[in-house]
Amino acid sequence: MSEKLYKIPESCSFTSISSGSQENECSPLLLDRYFSTFTGLVINGPSEVSWPKSFSLEEFVPSPSGIRSGPLRLMIAGLARVKFATLNLKGDVGGEVLIVAVNEKTAQTYSGKMPKPDSEAILGFEPQDILITEADLNALLTSHFNIDLVHDLGLPIEAAIYTVYATLGDFKSNAISVKTIIE
Repeated sequence: MSEKLYKIPESCSFTSISSGSQENECSPLLLDRYFSTFTGLVINGPSEVSWPKSFSLEEFVPSPSGIRSGPLRLMIAGLARVKFATLNLKGDVGGEVLIVAVNEKTAQTYSGKMPKPDSEAILGFEPQDILITEADLNALLTSHFNIDLVHDLGLPIEAAIYTVYATLGDFKSNAISVKTIIE
């Protein structure tokens, strides 16, 4: 029997989080933040989302960074813990995780990645400019990712039930079911 290495928060507000790589109240958590042996992906999402029928996406203009606010969102929070060398990403993992949402009735599939910021503008250098040692390549890195399935995957504003999961190379997260309701 395997030991539980992470926790998925159950009582959190997905409406309070935004796209990006920051940890938040809905992010899955490693039980041992510094010495965890967990490797892989874990996601968290609401079990149900209610959207008002009197709104349209055109009413909610994204910010300059592409983040939308308002009631027409479906946020997923995730955690990736993989080796630095995974897929030769040099630790830049969060923006490469592919999120997949499948409509359980129609089998229509939506997929996409979290929008990546311009790392050079933020950090002052590109990740590949960092000197990397052999020990760095095998080090486990923890990244968080938050993605809006409506904005970043093109999920339609309609009543449905979706199975949602994340992938990165050979890693696949837990699958969650999210019901969307129009009221």
